[in-house]
Amino acid sequence: MDYLEEEITGEIIDFNELPDKNSKKALDEMKRFLFKENVRVQHEKIIMEERKKRLEQEELYFQKKLDVLKDAFKQLDIDKRKLEKEKLLIQARKDRLSKAEDEIFYDNHSMYFGGVNSLLSLRKRYKDLLKIYHPDNMCGDTNTIQKINKEYESLRKIFDYNKQA
Repeated sequence: MDYLEEEITGEIIDFNELPDKNSKKALDEMKRFLFKENVRVQHEKIIMEERKKRLEQEELYFQKKLDVLKDAFKQLDIDKRKLEKEKLLIQARKDRLSKAEDEIFYDNHSMYFGGVNSLLSLRKRYKDLLKIYHPDNMCGDTNTIQKINKEYESLRKIFDYNKQA
């Protein structure tokens, strides 16, 4: 038996009991159309579910990418702050060394290394002073050598720092 249950009214229509063959033919065509439409809707439903799943996966993937980017920006911000701190420390050290350099070169507080303006001339002057003031020499003195060594070390650090910067 051919039955069609209408969703709206809830009635059951028996196609075999229809008196007119034309109307039966029309109903058969409508039945085929509804069947095809139902198949098409089911197919579209499957496609929409697949699209929904793919969209959810893409959204999850996007969220992961966004989290990675957020973490990278946080790390970049941390690195930027560290760099700024290092920059300030280097600038402070540079200022401090330039003040020390000014004291040594321009205020003439340097007893032994006056007029020295490069690492090479500093080393040459240091060797000359060691030859003159070494404790094994007649004119040598341990206190003087200690002062020379101290001043040499501080000047060497300044020249090494300026060479690196």
